[in-house]
Amino acid sequence: MVLTGVDIESVVRFKSLYTNENFINIIFTKKEIDYCMGKSEPYISFAGKFCAKEAVLKAVNNKLGMKEIEIVNSSSGKPLVYIKGKKKNNISCSISHTEEYAVAFVIVNKERT
Repeated sequence: MVLTGVDIESVVRFKSLYTNENFINIIFTKKEIDYCMGKSEPYISFAGKFCAKEAVLKAVNNKLGMKEIEIVNSSSGKPLVYIKGKKKNNISCSISHTEEYAVAFVIVNKERT
């Protein structure tokens, strides 16, 4: 069985949110925050990672907390999904963005869980 999830967000919304420490610390892990803040326009990366987390939630239909899902970029830039600290090789994730929108698509292969 294959499950999918997708999410799209307005990047502009994150332009003001990424400076809100409470919001950032509730949603993102330290690794995610460090990665995004290292970018010249952090809010774009925050929007993309937020989309990926939402897409994972939609695909797994689970009541996970946002910080229980971590989106980490590999050395090649590929988004890797961790749930509760464990890398999920059965979950594939793609993130894309423009200056207006960020989108993420997730595929979960249930046979490989």
